[in-house]
Amino acid sequence: MHMYEIQNCNGEEKQEIIDGLVSYNLSRVPSLQEERFIDLSRKAVSESGGIVGGIIARMYCWNCADIDVLWVCESGRGAGIGKRLLKEVEDEARKRGAHLIHLDTFDFQARGFYERQGYEVFGVLEDCPAGHKRYYMKKLLRTAAGPSCS
Repeated sequence: MHMYEIQNCNGEEKQEIIDGLVSYNLSRVPSLQEERFIDLSRKAVSESGGIVGGIIARMYCWNCADIDVLWVCESGRGAGIGKRLLKEVEDEARKRGAHLIHLDTFDFQARGFYERQGYEVFGVLEDCPAGHKRYYMKKLLRTAAGPSCS
């Protein structure tokens, strides 16, 4: 039997691990995109140049988009910044051929906001964090046939 030691990873090692998983995944389901990962991130900037909101998102391998973070500063909430950032990413993803976009949000964040933008809950993780729920949400961007990420 082989003996292994578990160690912390540095940034380069993390990328090697990610590359290994991506390689395996693509050996099972070929990429539908020429560029495997496409950054869709955007920011909203005030007249003074400060960031008042932003969205971190990307399209990955199979014409699916994932939103990692959507944030709007306290003073900018209710002004349509989040809605505009979300629409920009959805439009760009759709333009690039995405058929599905997904995200997660906590019960103390923005579930209602996303539902008003056409997202639906497809999964709930209870007690994450303790006493709260984490909602996994998706939205179909187009109805063309193709692999689904849901």
